[in-house]
Amino acid sequence: MRRVAAVVLLLALAAPVASAKIIPTYRKDPATDGRGALDIVRVAMSRGTDGRLRGEVTMEDGWDTADLRSATGPSGSICLTLFTRRQPGAEPPDWLVCATPGPEGDELRGRVLRDRSNGLPRQVAAARLTRPTARTIYLRFTQRAIGRPASVRFAAQAVTWARRCPRLLGCRDTAPDAPTTGNLTLRSTAPSG
Repeated sequence: MRRVAAVVLLLALAAPVASAKIIPTYRKDPATDGRGALDIVRVAMSRGTDGRLRGEVTMEDGWDTADLRSATGPSGSICLTLFTRRQPGAEPPDWLVCATPGPEGDELRGRVLRDRSNGLPRQVAAARLTRPTARTIYLRFTQRAIGRPASVRFAAQAVTWARRCPRLLGCRDTAPDAPTTGNLTLRSTAPSG
């Protein structure tokens, strides 16, 4: 009887942990298809138990903030490209969630940007950044920051400005290759009776 009670107690304690597990929707990208220091091999998105969204971008090799800096041009970036109304492949996407170097040191800044028809994208919220490994970055942000869509189609883009990169566009890698995207459903769109 004690054994049965212990097993039931163990299952009851494990159930909340299992239900809190984040299962991402992800897309893989071929290794070595990018130009420049950053080659994306995996992009994923998931919704956490707190409702916040988490994007994950993984590179072929380890990287650091110095890989995004340029001595002569603008800083590079690692961005999620999010489509909530526009079709994937449309330029620009509805939203960008980006990691860019801070003014100095190894700091990275996370921003959620909204496209504007008459100018550069505008920051609408902050994104929280974490680096679980030398190859991966997580970008966390609220659903409210992107308008609480029913679903989001996503991809990732890394841009660097090394010496051998094209002057106007920089070295870019996208994952998956456009116009392919991943799709994360956030809420049911079925009519309620």
